[in-house]
Amino acid sequence: MSKNILVGINSKYVHTNLAVRYLKGFTEANSDVKIEIYESNINNNLMKIIRDIAEKEPEKIFFSTYIWNKEIVFKITKELRKALKDSKIILGGPEVSYNPIEIMKENDEIDGIIIGEGEKIILNYLTKDIKDVKGIYYREDGEIKFNGYEELIENLDIVPFPYTDEELKDIHKIIYYESSRGCPFSCSYCMSSIDKTVRHFSLERTKKDLKKFIDAGTKLVKFVDRTFNLKKERYLSIWQFLLDNYRENITFHFEINANIFDDEVLEFLKKVPRRFFQFEIGVQTINPKSMENIKRNNILDKLSHNVKYINKNIHLHLDLIAGLPYEDYESFGKSFDYVYDTGCEMIQLGFLKILKGTEMVNNVEKFNYKYLDFPPYEVLSNDFISYKEICRLKDIEEAVDLYYNSNKFKYSVKFIIDNFYESPFKFFEAIGDYFKKRGYFDIGNRETAVFNYLVEFYREKSYEKEDIFLEFLKMDYLLLGKPGFYPEWIESVKDKEKYKSALEKMNFRTLREAYKHTEIERFKYNFVEMREEEVDILFDYRKEDRDFSVL
Repeated sequence: MSKNILVGINSKYVHTNLAVRYLKGFTEANSDVKIEIYESNINNNLMKIIRDIAEKEPEKIFFSTYIWNKEIVFKITKELRKALKDSKIILGGPEVSYNPIEIMKENDEIDGIIIGEGEKIILNYLTKDIKDVKGIYYREDGEIKFNGYEELIENLDIVPFPYTDEELKDIHKIIYYESSRGCPFSCSYCMSSIDKTVRHFSLERTKKDLKKFIDAGTKLVKFVDRTFNLKKERYLSIWQFLLDNYRENITFHFEINANIFDDEVLEFLKKVPRRFFQFEIGVQTINPKSMENIKRNNILDKLSHNVKYINKNIHLHLDLIAGLPYEDYESFGKSFDYVYDTGCEMIQLGFLKILKGTEMVNNVEKFNYKYLDFPPYEVLSNDFISYKEICRLKDIEEAVDLYYNSNKFKYSVKFIIDNFYESPFKFFEAIGDYFKKRGYFDIGNRETAVFNYLVEFYREKSYEKEDIFLEFLKMDYLLLGKPGFYPEWIESVKDKEKYKSALEKMNFRTLREAYKHTEIERFKYNFVEMREEEVDILFDYRKEDRDFSVL
C-alpha cells in the first residue's frame, strides 16, 4: 500500500495528466520513495473518488489543481479531511499558486501549497525536513510559513519519460508531451506569460521520446509547449525527424505562432502527409487596439497567407477570444470573418477568462469587467460588449461547432453564405438566432436532424434557388458515408446499370463488397466543374477523405 498519492482529476476520460506522471517519475528516480498515481475525471462520481483515495489510507496526498477541476478538488479535500484526520493534503498547480496564504487561511484542511515547478519540491518534501524545503507554503505551530522559491530545473533531460509502454498503446487516450517549458511572449490574459524563461529538453532526448510514440502505435500526441516554433533550427529538426519516421494513423498536435513562418518552413510543411500534423494557432483578434492591449502582435497579411498556404494538408485550429479590451460585438465579427477566410479546419471561439496572476486583472476596474467568481472565471460583460451580446456569441459558438467545425456542411453552408450573406459571421449569427428561437440548442441533435434544421432555416428565410441548395446539401449528406436512409428533402435518383458498370471497373473483390463501400446518386449540379448540369456521381467510402467522381 502506497503512503503517497498523486491525484489527477482530468476534464475528460480521454485526457491524461502529464504533471502527476512527471512528479512520480522524478521522485522515484531520485529516491527510494514510492508514490502512486490516482487518476479520475470531473464527470465521475464524487463519493467514489473520495472513497477510492480514503481507502488507501495515504500519509500524503498531492492534488494537481487546474481551472477545470478546482471546485471538485476543494470538495474532495474537505471530505477527505473528515475521513483521514492525520493525512497531509497538499495542492499544486496554476489555480492555487497565486494566492496560497489566502487559500490556506480559508481552508483548514489544506496542509500545504506548492508554488511553481513541482518535481524538486515534492522530492525534497518527501525526503527532507520541512524546514529545508523550498517552494511550498506549509503550516507549523499555527502559522503559515514559506522558505523561499525553489530553482527551476535547468537540464530538463533529468526528468524521466512520463509514460509506461501500456499507456502509450491506449488508443482511447490523448497523450500529452512537452519538449520545452516557459513562454517568451507576454499575452496579458495567459498564465504562461508569467514564466518567460524558456527551457528545452535536448534534441536527442526529444527525438528518443517521439520514437517511442511512433513505435507504440499512439494515436494522438499533443505537445503542450506554449509556442512550439520558437527556434527554427530546433523545430525543423524535430519535424524532419517525425517525417523521416512517418507512420500512418498518428497525429502530432502543436501550438504555433504562424506569423513567424518563412518560405523555407512553408515549403517544408507542404511535404507533410495529411493529418500527420495538427496546428493550433492563436489569432484571438484582429482589432489593433485589442492586440496592443493584450500584447499580441499579429501580422495579419502574413498570418493569413501562411495559413492558406498550408491548409490543404495541415489540420488547422484557429482560436478567437471574445471579451477582450476594445473588442465590441461588431469588431469581433470582423475577427471571425478574417479567420473564416483562411479556410482553416476549425474555428475555436473562446471567451476571455480573468485569471489571477495575469496582467488582465489590471483591466477589471479600468474597463468595468464583470466575470464569474468561480471557475472558469469567464467574462460576462465589459465597457465594450454587453452580457446580452456575450450570450449571443455563445449561440454563435454552438452554431459554428455544428455547421463549420463538424466539417459536414462544406458545400451547403458555403452556398448559403456566398449567395445570401454579406459575411460568414452574419450567417452564423442568423442560424444561432434561429436555433435559440426554436429551442434546438436545448435538445439532443442527431446528425440527420441538424441537416433538417438547415432546410427549415432556408425555407423560413424564403431564400431563392432552393432546388440547387438542396443539391449542395445532398452532396454534404452523401459525403458522410453510405446512407442508411434518406431525409424527405432528398430527391434520390439512381442509374443502377451505370452504377454496376462503374463498380465492375473498380478494385473490389466482389460486387457485394463494392455496393457496401460505394453509392451512386443523380445530381442537378456538377461538383467537379462547379456548374449546373445533370450528372451521376459515384461515392467511394473506403478512405476517411470521401472520394467522388462524375460518371
